[in-house]
Amino acid sequence: METLALSNSSRGGSSGHRTNISGGFGIIHHIDIHQFIEKLSYDSTNEAKCNANELLKIISNILTSAIELVRGDSNTQKVPMHASETIISSDISHLINWICCQMTCEATRGENLGEILPMIFQKLSSYQWTTQVLLVLAAFSLHYGEFWYICRAPSDGGNALSTCLLKGLISLKKKLWSEKNMKTAITTLNNVVHDLLELVTSLVGLYKLHEQHRVKHVPGLESFGEIPTWSCETIIAILVTGNYFARLVNADDKFAESELENLVASVSHLKSTVLQKVEGCKRRIAQMEEYQKYAKKVEAPVDIVDFLKSLLAAKASSRDPIVTGPNNTPVKLESFRKKKGLLIISGLEISADDAATLKRIHDHLKHSQTEKETHYEFVWIPILDAKPPNNSEALFKSLMPWAFKVDPRKMNVLAPKYIETEWGFRRETMVVVLDSHGWVENLNFMHMVRIWGTFVFQETWKDPFNWVQLVITPTVPREKLVVIKTAYTLFYGGTAAMKSDIAPEIPHLSMVHIKDTKGFFIRLRSCLISRLEAVKINPGKINPLIDPIVCEMCEAYKACHIGGFAILTKGPDLQKQHISLFDAASTLANDLKRVKELVDKDKGIDLAEAFKKKEPGVQELSGRKHFYVPHYHGLGDLCCPDDSWKVSYDLSFTCCHSGSDQGGARQAKSSTDANAK
Repeated sequence: METLALSNSSRGGSSGHRTNISGGFGIIHHIDIHQFIEKLSYDSTNEAKCNANELLKIISNILTSAIELVRGDSNTQKVPMHASETIISSDISHLINWICCQMTCEATRGENLGEILPMIFQKLSSYQWTTQVLLVLAAFSLHYGEFWYICRAPSDGGNALSTCLLKGLISLKKKLWSEKNMKTAITTLNNVVHDLLELVTSLVGLYKLHEQHRVKHVPGLESFGEIPTWSCETIIAILVTGNYFARLVNADDKFAESELENLVASVSHLKSTVLQKVEGCKRRIAQMEEYQKYAKKVEAPVDIVDFLKSLLAAKASSRDPIVTGPNNTPVKLESFRKKKGLLIISGLEISADDAATLKRIHDHLKHSQTEKETHYEFVWIPILDAKPPNNSEALFKSLMPWAFKVDPRKMNVLAPKYIETEWGFRRETMVVVLDSHGWVENLNFMHMVRIWGTFVFQETWKDPFNWVQLVITPTVPREKLVVIKTAYTLFYGGTAAMKSDIAPEIPHLSMVHIKDTKGFFIRLRSCLISRLEAVKINPGKINPLIDPIVCEMCEAYKACHIGGFAILTKGPDLQKQHISLFDAASTLANDLKRVKELVDKDKGIDLAEAFKKKEPGVQELSGRKHFYVPHYHGLGDLCCPDDSWKVSYDLSFTCCHSGSDQGGARQAKSSTDANAK
């Protein structure tokens, strides 16, 4: 085993040469550190030879003692120079001594530190980043700690270096402290060393947090990705500091105050940045652990009362009522025992349509439920934005006076996060159905309420249904539908479908413009999610993405997002025949012109067939490989119908087999691959 103490020869070299350090500490800002990051070749065998925790303890012991010696603390204990013999392997000891030589000897030989940096990083490349930092700081600590210990600590003969070297160091000490500017420089540099020790300790702590939590999803811990960059910057800072100190204590060398100023500023900035990030990571991890404990309690209810208390109450022992009844009087959560709950979750700006729909459901249940039935109670949980409107309290009191209300100012601060994370709340009104045991029966009930209204409890929504009729009928004035006498009707909407071109008249075709595009889109999305929910719980366990009705609505959903849509229907019951989409390159008028040409050319062609035979170039959706599925709780279980590859669907994601949206497919695949990692 090798000792950490440096030999006499390790400090050799001519003292008459000056170094060229490329502008002092500015080397950190001018060198491309990415070249070192990219060349990392981690070797676990080499890493195993270095006990990072023990090495940090040794470094901290040496540097802390040296710093106190410089500050003049007479109570500082001597640092045993042989402390590492039973810990540091010979390979590591040789590497530390070699780095120390490069850092100090080259300074006195006139070498450029910038030129030897690649060689040092190459030697370190098989170790993880924080281990590299520790090895370089260990080299500096030997140089710095040994010098000041011999200068200031009393000699005990056996552990001191040669009498000649000791006398030389004492002589140098007198010269350093006899000159005011030298004394100031030494004191300033000593503070830099203190900052470097703090910086490295924080960086190692950050890496330990990374190792502990890298398999967990902790939002906001992107600081882990900065570890390689900060490690490289810290290594260079240590090397520059050691190089500067070697020149400073060289009796024939002069120091540059500007270099020292840059060194102080840069190390201080780097230290404060890392410390701030470490503290931020610790806070977020603590918040994550608190949330996990909270979520575990929420998800293990005894009954609905226990669930509501765990979800909403700020403290288990709190007696401050957080729920008020329809008459604005405080209500105890115990009053919900043995009942079912319909939790209405929204912002303060709930749409008038949704509020009216929920009111109709409430009134219907109030008059239809018998005493023997398990009653549903409507509980509104408003989720406030970071900056709620000034009239938020007035809105809270005025909205949905018929429902029980949870005071957002009194409920548990983790409740909104749970609702957003576990239930997928995205500021759109949602209704969660709870059974009397506090278990979630349905997270997508609001979508079904929009489609089926008061019939939602009759389970007719499980049966196959005409989605075009369900979506379009409420969004188009009744008088426009009753006058339609043609066999076919084309419903269209969206900006891209409303270009100024005049569409030709086509026999047996009526055209209806859907002006309430937003209402159409909301109902379409609700109908699609309702169908997904129905197929998902089907006893046959059919893959929802194979269901033809789901495929049709996915086509229409995508058309809405791209810019414009046209849905061709047949008969008074609006049976869907064809869906077209439009963007900047295609318009409804051009589409219809091509259909008119086909009809004029072939008088016997069916209109639906003519729409399908439009000449190439018109973007259209057909087949079952084009999926554009909205955010929907539970979509993570769905598979592409053509293979077993799992897809994470979201608002902008498409199936991996989609031919018309390769960019979206790549995005979805990238997201899934990232999750797998």
